Amino acid sequence: MQCVKISLAGDLGSGKSTVGKILAPLFGAEIYSTGTIQRGIALKMGMSTLELNLYMETHPEIDGMIDDGLRALEKEEKNLIIDSRMAWHFVPSSFSVYMAAQPRISAERILAAGRESEHFSTVEEAETRIAERRRSEMLRYSQLYGVNIKDLENYNYVIDTSFITPQTAAEHIAEHYRLFAAGKSFPRYELCPARLLPAGMKGGEPSFFEEDGKYYIAGGEDAIAEEIRAGAKLIPLRRKEKPAGAEYTPERAAAWQKETGIRLSDAPRSEN
Repeated sequence: MQCVKISLAGDLGSGKSTVGKILAPLFGAEIYSTGTIQRGIALKMGMSTLELNLYMETHPEIDGMIDDGLRALEKEEKNLIIDSRMAWHFVPSSFSVYMAAQPRISAERILAAGRESEHFSTVEEAETRIAERRRSEMLRYSQLYGVNIKDLENYNYVIDTSFITPQTAAEHIAEHYRLFAAGKSFPRYELCPARLLPAGMKGGEPSFFEEDGKYYIAGGEDAIAEEIRAGAKLIPLRRKEKPAGAEYTPERAAAWQKETGIRLSDAPRSEN
């Protein structure tokens, strides 16, 4: 029988460790967390996680130790939930999941967690430091391995956890893993409707494009609006390039919110 291997990457504060704890008993799996390993290293060295990330930019031997542990998991004959930003790369047989989260939500969650190695005074400070840490990680992984950990096309499944519970996230990941294991097709992206910004693309299949970290509807606004009005917590979508004629405006956003009853969380203050 094939071992279950699910790797969880994603934005800081997206709920990876919490969701991993829910998934593990569903599959009789052990949890392997490089985040826990890294936080332990930071505490031993008397650093915050951001300070350790900056230190690791010029001390690749720490990454090497962590990555050797990940590589070994590819041959492990056991069920594993792997909480790691690089598991999709080092454990290619795993069902790779990216958990996305709106930056403000991420900051609020990390602040509430109160981790000793991630101490912040305010949500604003947390949001700033999280962005700095993400930039440091992206630079380091790009230099070490030539990969972009924010490229969502690296992953089998992308789920936006901004406005759903960890239980709901775990249920969707488990459902999509089972489809993956059975060789069945499924939508790669499921995003929270409050983060989908209208760009005037009414017809076609539900799809989105990403620009400056925000999600814009690339097609199927009418179908998406119907799902939102029906109470959908996540919208299955395809990812596309920005279509000709797509344009976000505050007026469109206001009309969209009135039409669907949704309150947009990522609306830019000015036109794109």
